[in-house]
Amino acid sequence: MKIKFCGAAQNVTGSRHLVEINGLKILLDCGMVQGGRSEVVREQNEIFLFKPSEVDIVILSHAHIDHVGMLPRMVKQGFKGKIYCTPVTMEITDVLLRDSAHIQRQDYEYNKKHKRAKPEPLYTEVEATQAVSLIETFNYRQKFRLSDNIWVTFYDAGHVLGSAIVVIDYKEPNQDQRRLVFTGDLGRKYLPLLNDPYQIDHAQTLIIESTYASHLHDSFENVHEELCWAVNDVVKRGGKIIVPGFSFERTQEIVYVLHQLYNQGKIQRIPIFVDSPLSVEISNIFDKYHKYYDKEAFRDFVARKENPLYFEEVRYCQTVEESKAINNFKGPCFIISASGMCEAGRIKHHLKNNISDPKNLILVVGFMAKGTRGRDIVEGKPKISIFGEEIPLRADVVVLNAFSAHADKLELLDYIRHIKDLEQIFIVHGEETECAVLRDNIYNILKLKCRVDVVDLGEEFEITPSGVESKLGERRQDYIEEMDSLKNN
Repeated sequence: MKIKFCGAAQNVTGSRHLVEINGLKILLDCGMVQGGRSEVVREQNEIFLFKPSEVDIVILSHAHIDHVGMLPRMVKQGFKGKIYCTPVTMEITDVLLRDSAHIQRQDYEYNKKHKRAKPEPLYTEVEATQAVSLIETFNYRQKFRLSDNIWVTFYDAGHVLGSAIVVIDYKEPNQDQRRLVFTGDLGRKYLPLLNDPYQIDHAQTLIIESTYASHLHDSFENVHEELCWAVNDVVKRGGKIIVPGFSFERTQEIVYVLHQLYNQGKIQRIPIFVDSPLSVEISNIFDKYHKYYDKEAFRDFVARKENPLYFEEVRYCQTVEESKAINNFKGPCFIISASGMCEAGRIKHHLKNNISDPKNLILVVGFMAKGTRGRDIVEGKPKISIFGEEIPLRADVVVLNAFSAHADKLELLDYIRHIKDLEQIFIVHGEETECAVLRDNIYNILKLKCRVDVVDLGEEFEITPSGVESKLGERRQDYIEEMDSLKNN
């Protein structure tokens, strides 16, 4: 088996891992790189570290854009194979890819109209639709065959609705059967709506994320109290609560929790504006897949035939006119709007209109990658650049890590601890320091004797019965040279 790490290597976006078994080329995720310097990000999204036409199969862990966002680009460059994922992941991928293509086209046309230099869209809505047409779905625990000696099973990752831990059982010539596990983004226990991550009991090779490898999240049991305190404080001073909401999962979770708090009488019933057409579409998909909800959601809402995401105070805004009207609303309210890292979408308008008022609160409920506007807000920079203006940040900023859908330090270690027979662990999907912390903790806390690698972009490994060989050398320089070579061709 060979593995080439083509994205999310000491980075939290652009998940792409190319696995070759018995000559079959399998790409685990095909995500978009986000954040960072625009020219570097553009290069990494324009050109793959593999030839899309030579990839046989793509397997998706879940539908976040940093895991599926470059599928249309693969189609544009010649990919004609099959894409496998869970049914929920397919439906949400369809929505997100069409939205991504639409945003790129809008940005391009706007800049062209105003005679600003802007590269063409990475792909079109037509290519997004073509990519989705290649998807076939399988339910959790439904084992399916890729070839004579390669089988795949999806297990619930507990990260977002439909997210999967990908288990590949395979047999190479003259070898015993072996197992590769790819966690995708590994979720947490006790999150609202979702089931806990399924514990895989054995594997020889593990590819694991490390987003929060050095952090300890607050217990979600305390999130109600923290949220009540923050909300009631803002309501007293007549302010607004601005929530940069990832359209997929985080928006639905925060609405779900607010519904619980309203029902319990713990916070005042103020209006909740969900200002994102994308969130509306995805919330409708959530409403369709009740069977994926955890027992608590069934107990609190579904069994009583009460919809957790639709109630009197929630107003889903789809049109531009509805979005603009929120600016004229007087008094306390929630404004939940995409994008989650504040890089695009309607949230930019709401931030521009509200972050300079000290009565208001920016409530952060998701991870903000380096180089994003959201990270600038979390770090408390005195001025935030929005639409070319430097806007003073005077509103309060509260970060609720309890809403994080990623496993933290202890949860990651506990998950690894329960996997038997490990020979090799590859650490991905984390900033450089987080990857290093997880590696050190595996050795120093878990005392595992297996090999652990923090992978670099473009690094390749060959796993044989005698061990693991890696293609090292000047890995970053190799990547730059490969990019230049592909451009010239």
